Amino acid sequence: MFTLIDETLFHIINVSAHNAFFNFFMPVFSQVWLMWLGAIIGIVAYAIHCWRSSLEPVGRVLMLILLVGLSVGVTDVTTSTLKHSIGRERPCQEVLGSNYYVAEDQQWIVVDHHTTEADALGGSMPSSPAAACMAVAVVLSLLFYRSNPWVYLLPLSVGLSQIYVGKNYPSDIIVGWLIGVLSVIAVWWICHLIFIRFSSHRRLH
Repeated sequence: MFTLIDETLFHIINVSAHNAFFNFFMPVFSQVWLMWLGAIIGIVAYAIHCWRSSLEPVGRVLMLILLVGLSVGVTDVTTSTLKHSIGRERPCQEVLGSNYYVAEDQQWIVVDHHTTEADALGGSMPSSPAAACMAVAVVLSLLFYRSNPWVYLLPLSVGLSQIYVGKNYPSDIIVGWLIGVLSVIAVWWICHLIFIRFSSHRRLH
């Protein structure tokens, strides 16, 4: 039942919704540089927000950079480990009739056999870009509350684009989003404990 729903949603997004407009628009959101561009824009916006609100911009921006870097690092390690353990093939490798965007050639192909171009991408479950983008969005949401809910447009767009270009199933994206959220929670909790312990140690001396 779960597999049927997953494949049906993939077919709706990747095949039924396939058109010239999305063919031009969606591949942009499947690029890794977009996540880092979104993070940079968020960091600059947060710095301006701190400066205009008479907050300490340097310390807070450094904290934001630290949290983003650690959270994305945790998602990368987690997704890489799970990809290797699960070993799920990507839809562009096994779903005949699906559409796959070959970034190197900037062209679309209809899958009618095993697509060797996607072999270097690794496993499909979970989606690394979805996890990383969600981690960035959650960190920005926690520290820059006025950005809610707009920061979540980035992981949503990236997730949909990964399905549209044939790289992931919807379940891969959802699991990636969940890993992104849990990674930020773990990093936030650990950093909070370290800060409390460091502050307590300083007060004792």
